[in-house]
Amino acid sequence: MNVCVRLDTTARDAVAFGCSPAHEALRSLHVLGSVKRHPLHISWALRAREHLGADLKDEVDRFAFWCQGRPLSLPRIWGPDEVSSWPEELAALHEAPVECYAEHLVAEALQANGRAPRVRLEDVHADPALRERAEQAVRDRHPASLPVLRELFDDPERSRKRFADFLTAYWDVCLAAEWPSLERHLLADIAARSRAGYQRGLASMLEDLAPHLRVVQKGNEVSLTLTRSQADAASMEITLAEQDRLLLVPSHFAWPLVTIVGQRERRAGHDRQSVQIFYALEAMQRQAHPPVPSEDLLTLLRAAAHPARLQILQLLAERPRSTSEIAGLIGLTEAAVSRHLKLLAEAGWAEPERHSYYVYYRLVRAAQGRLTRALERLLG
Repeated sequence: MNVCVRLDTTARDAVAFGCSPAHEALRSLHVLGSVKRHPLHISWALRAREHLGADLKDEVDRFAFWCQGRPLSLPRIWGPDEVSSWPEELAALHEAPVECYAEHLVAEALQANGRAPRVRLEDVHADPALRERAEQAVRDRHPASLPVLRELFDDPERSRKRFADFLTAYWDVCLAAEWPSLERHLLADIAARSRAGYQRGLASMLEDLAPHLRVVQKGNEVSLTLTRSQADAASMEITLAEQDRLLLVPSHFAWPLVTIVGQRERRAGHDRQSVQIFYALEAMQRQAHPPVPSEDLLTLLRAAAHPARLQILQLLAERPRSTSEIAGLIGLTEAAVSRHLKLLAEAGWAEPERHSYYVYYRLVRAAQGRLTRALERLLG
């Protein structure tokens, strides 16, 4: 799927940051249900599952349809355009019009090609075919969630209370204790990227959000393109006007995903678009980088990684030796030994010395120190 967002860098308040405990909880539920896609979080997921009681595990499974495929988002209830507390967001869930909860879950059940159409509850009640489509989608992908969907249709208020109770219990067990630490990292990331945007410019700051987010600036317009390998998803292009906003939301649980969510809302008599980009904390992205051994370490190890060459190194450690002497001791031809010695010399393990008509090789002791230091840098 190709997602492209364009915005004018001169627009006032074009870009904002947010931090949402509720969205972090929903993203962590996605990780819990799709942990193979989130290898950095395997240890966290194992710890979380140990703390889940039987009843809570059942509720996690019943809501899994909306949390496994992609992170659940309730943008009409939780807009991460400011830093909110968990009690505030829980109160917002209880107090929002029930349609803001129910219609989003119904839309997710009807989503196709990565897009979830807005569907009013009264339209579902008036059209049995819509309900059947939603039920069939849940039945096909995760039948354990079917009772939740049916309750959503029949009694949205009761369904919302059930979801709020489930999310509260899950938060208390799996996230409450570590939230202060997580929040500090999220706020620190926001502060660092805000400074980067001020010092280096918007385009430069956006380039660092994720390695597979392409940023191009032409004049005052910046375009962000996210390319994914999801072949069945439709492309999406959004151009943000002066009154629209781009919301950047760091997440501990986002890696390796970058999620772009578009939302249209009506404020002060006019429509406003907002685009939310959920991206991984910089610290998580650093953890995800595969270690790169130094070229010097690779050269030393490759040269030594042969039984005959290790034998030669052991013999040279005792004293310098000629090619013919080494050949006689390890049972190889002089030509074969010469090839091995050439590789060792090129890597810096050995050094030739001429004695009259003979070429002797001696061990370069400094190579051992180079190898030790390189391994210490790699392994700590």
